[in-house]
Amino acid sequence: MGGISAIDRDALSRAVIACRAQSNSRRRQIDAMLADPNRSWESVAKFCAFSSQIESLGLKPHECAPVWARSPDLQKPFGDPRGEREAAETRKKLRELGLSTFESDPVCAIAEAERRQRAD
Repeated sequence: MGGISAIDRDALSRAVIACRAQSNSRRRQIDAMLADPNRSWESVAKFCAFSSQIESLGLKPHECAPVWARSPDLQKPFGDPRGEREAAETRKKLRELGLSTFESDPVCAIAEAERRQRAD
């Protein structure tokens, strides 16, 4: 996992735990993916972050998760069916707060970081 920052590695590790906790079938799926020699821990962990964001944000299948949003998406209109602008705004806010884009529950992570900032 050479190129992953410590912040991202921590969030990805928590995403694996969160994803495995979703259900018995999800736990079995993740365990099987981790046991597959053709899959890296990083790819499985990114899948877990994506899955956890879908769950925590209540995203529909066609909607974009912050984990996959990109800077050019900030130029897209608000309210588009894929929610790309909103996902990019969330991703940008995570980064501004020094958080990982792989946070399982971005809204809660942002709220907690902002609460800590106000307390300082």
